[in-house]
Amino acid sequence: MAHVQKNTRAATGHLFDHYGRNAEDEKYKYLYRQNDSIDPKRTHLNYNLAFNPDGKTQQEIFDERMAQLKCLKRKDVNVMCSWVITVPKDLDSKRTKEFMKNTYDFLEERYGKKNVISAYVHMDETTPHMHFAFIPVVYDEKKHIEKVCAKDVINRYELQTFHEDLQNYLEKNMKCKVNILNDATKEGNKSIEELKRGTARQTLHKVHDATKREKEELNHLQRQKSALQREIEALKDLKRIQGNVLSNQQIKNIKTENPIFDSEKVKISRNDFINLQKSALMGAQAEQIYKSAMAYLQKAEKILEQAEDKRKEPIKETMERMMLKKKLEDYNKALDKCSIEVKRTFENALKTITAPKQREHKTYER
Repeated sequence: MAHVQKNTRAATGHLFDHYGRNAEDEKYKYLYRQNDSIDPKRTHLNYNLAFNPDGKTQQEIFDERMAQLKCLKRKDVNVMCSWVITVPKDLDSKRTKEFMKNTYDFLEERYGKKNVISAYVHMDETTPHMHFAFIPVVYDEKKHIEKVCAKDVINRYELQTFHEDLQNYLEKNMKCKVNILNDATKEGNKSIEELKRGTARQTLHKVHDATKREKEELNHLQRQKSALQREIEALKDLKRIQGNVLSNQQIKNIKTENPIFDSEKVKISRNDFINLQKSALMGAQAEQIYKSAMAYLQKAEKILEQAEDKRKEPIKETMERMMLKKKLEDYNKALDKCSIEVKRTFENALKTITAPKQREHKTYER
């Protein structure tokens, strides 16, 4: 998979550090603290495919080529583009170098060898990938000069055709199937920001679906709890009617010859006594059912509490993201307001300096 990013001059220094990092150089140690996926023990496996016989730094190559080009002197002008090409997961790992070399040849031919700044292959992160950095150059037919214009080089047509062109080139030269096109690229290339937004939307959908399932499960448990509570109330009523019942063993030990209740001797028929004994046994069984139901209710309430806590977790995360987004918006508004005030103050000062001085009138005495 591949995606592209446009960068202003202010961003190039940090990106050059990331592309050509040196694990032995102390000034690049911060890169490893900022990116947990980098393994310093494997950084020596990284290499640059761009031809650089003079050993110039990326900044030197960039500055020399920019000196030959026409470029607007604005801070928001994108002066460098960078493709990140990742090795397909189903490609044989033994062919990684071959894949990277053919990919570099394709990119160099597409954007011009003299416009290439660097093409570092990173082998010290989770998946091998290449950062192909170049200056977006077009030829001005009217003025007959080369100029920097990322908008014309990385346009909509370029984004829609890039992946298919790259896949065809690789399959032709490598003589094997290379799956560059996938669900993320079949409709054209997406920028890093678009990919991040897409990933965020997918994550949000997953959280929504999980929350929906947990809510349905919670409602089901609540219905079970309500039904159980109704059964327990019914058992409580039965217990009040039965009164204090004897245990099963006590009931079985009662002799039919001489049944005694409340210290009074009562004579009843055998059939009546058997029916009375069955009723007492039912009362004892109801007591056991009541105890079991109470234990089950306590267990159900615990499950409900756990489900409720679990359901609130994604909601809490969403609220935190919303709060952070609101703070970022407030910060940007304040920054914009501050920029406007600084600009207005500067303009007023400039007007004061450049305003024509009033001619002094001298009074002469006759």
